[in-house]
Amino acid sequence: MARDGSTFHPGLKRGAGYSIGEKGAEIQVADFDQALLDLQRMPSPYWRRPNESGNWGIVAGVRWARVDASDLEAIAENPDYRIPDNLRA
Repeated sequence: MARDGSTFHPGLKRGAGYSIGEKGAEIQVADFDQALLDLQRMPSPYWRRPNESGNWGIVAGVRWARVDASDLEAIAENPDYRIPDNLRA
């Protein structure tokens, strides 16, 4: 999860896949599960996602949270959806 409460989810795929990694060192990963594994291996996970204006920018993960698949689907369908507070510890 990023500081702004956004999270990496399946709806972030565009073009060749998911754009992950620090700016200037980004890679494209076609498969969500592989991208998530790659993010977990990074000292600090970075991924691109659209901001409120629809511009794709890079965010850094600040904590990990186990998220139910139904929440990931809800986020992918509705960018304003937020993970329930009990998972935001």
